[in-house]
Amino acid sequence: MGARSTARLARPTLAVLAALTVSLCVAAAAFGLPPFSTAPKTSSGSGGQAELFAIAAGCHPTFDRFVIRARLGTPGYNVRYVTKVVADGSGKTVSLLGTKRIHVVIREARAHTSGGTDLLPNVLTPLCPNLRQVKGAGDFEGVVSFGIGLRRKTGFRVFRLTAPTRVVIDVLH
Repeated sequence: MGARSTARLARPTLAVLAALTVSLCVAAAAFGLPPFSTAPKTSSGSGGQAELFAIAAGCHPTFDRFVIRARLGTPGYNVRYVTKVVADGSGKTVSLLGTKRIHVVIREARAHTSGGTDLLPNVLTPLCPNLRQVKGAGDFEGVVSFGIGLRRKTGFRVFRLTAPTRVVIDVLH
């Protein structure tokens, strides 16, 4: 195949990718979702201390998703890129798959019962195109934190859903 044939094949592919990108942005705007960026995202909580009772990760065609489910209140959050994730209390570095790190801090929350039983797994390893691994980094005095290991630094967005209450973190591929 010559250079001219390769160029003819590349134009439709680029057009399809451009159309897909535009449709993704239009769909996100239609649903009122925030834009993707690498800037930190923060929001306050309400309704008292939330109990975090489930986490999940999923791989999608253009982004990967990490979801934290809560009940009994709406937790606040602070999500940002960091050079390393440090475990609350011990100060030890949390080792994660991937080369980039996002630190997720959930405030006004706990991930254990009043009797001390842990409600969340400590590790998720979905091995998505970008989101490689999630690990718990702390659950102490109303603050629950996680480290997210990524293959590369890309834009992300954070938003809440209701019924049930969820904090959603989407990371572009």
